Amino acid sequence: MSAPTILGPDGSPMVRPAPVPAPRVRSAPPAAPRTAMTSFAGASHTDSDLALWEPTHASGASALFGERDTLVARVHDLARNDGWASGGITRQVDAIIGAGWRLSAKPNARSLGLRTATGAIDYDAADEFGSDIEAAWRDYVEDPDCWCDVGRRFTMGGLLALAFRHRIMDGEALAALLWRPRGGPFATAVQIIDPDRLSNPSNGFEQKYLRQGVELDGDFAPVAYHIRVSHPGDLYLGTDPWRWERVPRETSFGRRVMVHAYEPERADQIRGTPLLAPVIKKLKMLGRYDEAELQAAVLNAILAAFIESPYDHDQVASLMSDGDAAEELSAYQRMRLGFHEAAPLKLGGVKLNFLSPGEKVSLTNPNHPNQVFEHFTRASLRNVASAMGMTYEQLSMDWGQVNYSSARAALLEVWRGFTARKEHFAAQFMQPIYAAWLEEALDRGIVRAPKGAPPFRAKKAAYCAAKWIGPARGWVDPLKEASAAIERLDAGMSTREREAAEQGSDWQEDAQQQARERRYLQALGIDPDAEEGRGRKARRRAAREDKDDEGR
Repeated sequence: MSAPTILGPDGSPMVRPAPVPAPRVRSAPPAAPRTAMTSFAGASHTDSDLALWEPTHASGASALFGERDTLVARVHDLARNDGWASGGITRQVDAIIGAGWRLSAKPNARSLGLRTATGAIDYDAADEFGSDIEAAWRDYVEDPDCWCDVGRRFTMGGLLALAFRHRIMDGEALAALLWRPRGGPFATAVQIIDPDRLSNPSNGFEQKYLRQGVELDGDFAPVAYHIRVSHPGDLYLGTDPWRWERVPRETSFGRRVMVHAYEPERADQIRGTPLLAPVIKKLKMLGRYDEAELQAAVLNAILAAFIESPYDHDQVASLMSDGDAAEELSAYQRMRLGFHEAAPLKLGGVKLNFLSPGEKVSLTNPNHPNQVFEHFTRASLRNVASAMGMTYEQLSMDWGQVNYSSARAALLEVWRGFTARKEHFAAQFMQPIYAAWLEEALDRGIVRAPKGAPPFRAKKAAYCAAKWIGPARGWVDPLKEASAAIERLDAGMSTREREAAEQGSDWQEDAQQQARERRYLQALGIDPDAEEGRGRKARRRAAREDKDDEGR
């Protein structure tokens, strides 16, 4: 059998080239194949999964330039139209801000030089001073006339919640501390500013010392903010859209004027990044998938069945065009209909319907929502919840698969993140407002500094030392966790102040209320010690029953 002939592109047989003799060289071991090697696999440019991955190597400041407006606009759209995003943002505000924060003033007695006649540090004087500050602050932030708000619409709790909502959606909170002597007890007033109004004048290019509306000094510390007079989306209002105001960060004597709170992800970052930025695409696609499944389910519910007919459309049209044939067919159909209406057939009380010859009914078989829809949604929401620092259960409000141990572990982990975010926001946003107010309160004599204390501006940090009590952490099992709190107190591992703060209350107010209740019971002839003893017995009995239930 002859060897096959290989044809070339033109159809003619290809000629086998003559063999080329190998050069006489000393034999050497075969060389290893040459490949592009990198020290880190993640830096490979030849790997099929990474070859086309070439992200920009931008700085923290330049990464947001030109893209921040798009990110923020998309997050706001999700917050308006996507239930998961809106619910997640609201729960963040509720968990971290709640109805507002309570001030626990902690003036530094040592730094203020408060000492007794014997030379010891006078902590009692510092506590009394702190109580006076707290009372005046409460009058300021809870005033029903809302003097703390420039627009006089919200108390401080409402302003704080609005600012933190901006912190989540815009990545930053912006406020101005204005001086408004207009009849209230204090002239210090807060104005929340939409971060969209912070930009370079005339939307100009970035400069070395002017970036995204923030003016910097030689050390790249903010010295002023350029605020657009009206929001970029309010052009239809007829206001002056192309006018900016330069607002200094603080006055010449150090009183804060602008408050800018954000959590930078990299050094030299000037503006904040929205919390939902990493999951914008996932949330948008999840919303589209959810809507598509809902539309398919509605369509299947409306179209319950189809009738299949053997008649061809052209044949029926031809038949109907013949007058005699059409009349005979119509008469036949009317006769059938009249017969069955006059004597309907029933089987076990169910009416039987008759179709035309050759017709049959095909019921739809709805497969929506898809069997994997719930599992896919859960997996996607877990990703979103992780980016927001929450649990899947908090975001979805689905607590069906949670037991005490898992709920307790999740609560502790999430609360750690909430506490860190709260403390960071308090230091950047709440503390400057509190400092400006306290300076005014001392200057007006509404709050009097202890005798011998230095001027406010000389020891500003010592005067403004404080803790902020947020919403209650909550309890998964109140009996177990209350017993654990009692054990910590008895062992000296905790304090009443710490335990009360975790549940959103002030221990001193609690103690004062308990003393009033005790005196009231005694005035009525009721022994409060006996009541407390019965309560302890009931708690121990409930604990034993709960332990027995767990054993079973």
